[in-house]
Amino acid sequence: MKKIIKSLFTICLLTIFWACTNEDIVVRYAASTPKIDTALVNETTITYGDSIHLKVAVSDMVAPLSTLKIRVVVNNEIVASETVRTKGNKSSINKVFRVPFVANRPHNAAVKIYLTSTNVSGIEKDSILNATTAKRPIINELYLVPDFGQGATSKLTLVNADSLIYKATGLLLSTSFSYKIATKINGFKRIDWTGLVFGKVGDGIGLVNQTGESITSSDGSLVGISIFTFDALQFKTKVGGKLLEPVKTLDINTDLLASPTTLNNSTNFRGGNVYFGENVEVTFTGISGNLANQISPDYFQVTGANTAKFLGKTGLYKAYYLTTANFLYIEPLPETLYPDVLWVCGSNYGRPSLPYATTSSWNWNSPLDYYPCRLTAPGVYQVTMYCKNEPSTDTNIYGKLDFKFFHKRGWWDGHETWVDDYTVQAPFLGPKGVGGNVKVMSATVLEGVYKFTLDTNAKTLKYEKLN
Repeated sequence: MKKIIKSLFTICLLTIFWACTNEDIVVRYAASTPKIDTALVNETTITYGDSIHLKVAVSDMVAPLSTLKIRVVVNNEIVASETVRTKGNKSSINKVFRVPFVANRPHNAAVKIYLTSTNVSGIEKDSILNATTAKRPIINELYLVPDFGQGATSKLTLVNADSLIYKATGLLLSTSFSYKIATKINGFKRIDWTGLVFGKVGDGIGLVNQTGESITSSDGSLVGISIFTFDALQFKTKVGGKLLEPVKTLDINTDLLASPTTLNNSTNFRGGNVYFGENVEVTFTGISGNLANQISPDYFQVTGANTAKFLGKTGLYKAYYLTTANFLYIEPLPETLYPDVLWVCGSNYGRPSLPYATTSSWNWNSPLDYYPCRLTAPGVYQVTMYCKNEPSTDTNIYGKLDFKFFHKRGWWDGHETWVDDYTVQAPFLGPKGVGGNVKVMSATVLEGVYKFTLDTNAKTLKYEKLN
């Protein structure tokens, strides 16, 4: 019995000891504020690309220190940031921070260092150190250096000293080329890597080394690139040259390539880039039958048996000819965005020409799936489509005709024009709760060619039934 009592007593003592050792112990300190005793930078003047050497000493003789946050700021932009763990009542750090040379770096700018010392009680002390001035690197000369085989090296001339704009004219470059920009070249007119070299960095332009990527510029609306401009402050480039003359003849079989690579499903298509001019008449070859039934009515007004006037704005367009239907689709380049164009995607609509065919699913593979809306006035868009509504076979109150207006050719979440709050001409509906789609009541049987006008200013969707 005594052994049992002794064992129980021992267990109780161990339990009490375990509870005591695991009890959270919160240490509270009297209110105090950390001090930044020393904050020094060795350098009074630097050139962008150089580093600064920072020395900081902090203390708090009441509450232990916790962290020191350091932010290096130039032209209201944080160029370096670090949070250092500090312990005890005194701490000192020595850090080196590089101040990079990137776009929009002004000459003689203050390099400011923001310091925040925090103790374990969460009380902070802020300080700003402003002891260093950053200068832009001296650039005496700049050269445009195309990649091998893409053109000759050309010297850039400073044409605007205040904005640091450099320019070269009289170039003989193709409509697309890759290059770097260098401050030094060697005797072979190639890059001397002892100088600064600008290349592609991320989605922009920055300084690169010998492994860096080239910048690519292109403009398919030009005959060739003859003008090149470099903004050495914003790190931006621009090309120019003689504009292409709008086409006056288009031969489907010679001017458009078979199975264009710009379409996912290119079978039975011929296609390519074509430079059309507003109100310029085009003579077509290779399209048989009634021209009014074989070309997009939104982009052309037929003027003769094989001629039509282009209605869109002057520029590059995609022309896709569907050989099995003898129809020429016209659309803006795939990267064209709202407000220059709206794109329709959905189901149970198609080209406005015989033989009629409708989409069965929402896709962006070829013109059989989507349709562009031409901008006819600011905020006003036109699209002509064959529409066929049939009652749904399920319990849905809406029919099979279903489409929406998109800001880009392709899936792009959040960039759509919803017609929930539009006045939509019956029998078409823009019902709330269906994601901004245009629909028709399931019981309404509808079929024909409709020219829709979407006015984003008046918030209306109207139509004209053509047949």
